[in-house]
Amino acid sequence: MILGDLDPDEHLRDPARRQIYVTTLFDTVAPSYDRFTRLFSFGMDARWKRQLAAWVAEVVRPGDLVADLACGTGDVASAIDREIAGSRDRGMTNPRGVRLIGIDPNGAMLRVAGGRLAPSQSSARSPDPAIARTISLLRADLMSLPLPDASVAAATVAYGFRNVPDAGVALAEVARVVRPGGWVFDLDFFRPEAAAWRRLFLWYLRAAGRAVGRRWHREPEAYGYLARSLEGWVTPPDFRSLLERARFRVGPVVRHLGGGICLHRAQRLA
Repeated sequence: MILGDLDPDEHLRDPARRQIYVTTLFDTVAPSYDRFTRLFSFGMDARWKRQLAAWVAEVVRPGDLVADLACGTGDVASAIDREIAGSRDRGMTNPRGVRLIGIDPNGAMLRVAGGRLAPSQSSARSPDPAIARTISLLRADLMSLPLPDASVAAATVAYGFRNVPDAGVALAEVARVVRPGGWVFDLDFFRPEAAAWRRLFLWYLRAAGRAVGRRWHREPEAYGYLARSLEGWVTPPDFRSLLERARFRVGPVVRHLGGGICLHRAQRLA
């Protein structure tokens, strides 16, 4: 299926067809996705993802399972791996035997992730040879996770909930697999609350995204989709409410770009 053959308005309005569009979109952009995120965020994207990884390293313990959901190209999973490996030097808990699984619905993205994470199967590059982590990849989506109830100590989601047919259902599914007292760490774009900034922010994402999509893929919607997805997405306070309804206690929200980018840290209630 070709992205240009799909009507974005028609598919994104219909939850039953939304995943078809999103899957086709990421099939198109997978090889250039990392380059795009670096370009579009002026390099800040890597720092935001390192923050997710640092949060994970603070809370995990030996034998824990960490799930990187909507893992995409595996950059967050790779950052988590590095953060855990170096945790002793920063005075953290230095957990051993932490298992990491990356889950994504898109096969093209998982192939990129597989190439990135392959070296992590060996602990030879770790500063502590006693750290033995298992990293695996699985094709599935946020709406139906193939994980047992209460099996996950920490879950990371970068740019994932915005792309699912129903964020409330996806959050309930994440709450199912995260154990009581466990954590979810989310990074995503949000609809800024201030009207003037929201218009400017969306204009930039739309104009720049379409220009890059046309140049790299001959398809403006390859990255123009980003602004389109935000038009029907929530504000940061709205997302906090969604987390709370899914029985998470939300910590302080880290805001960037006037609320256009936010990191949420939330703990699963009993």
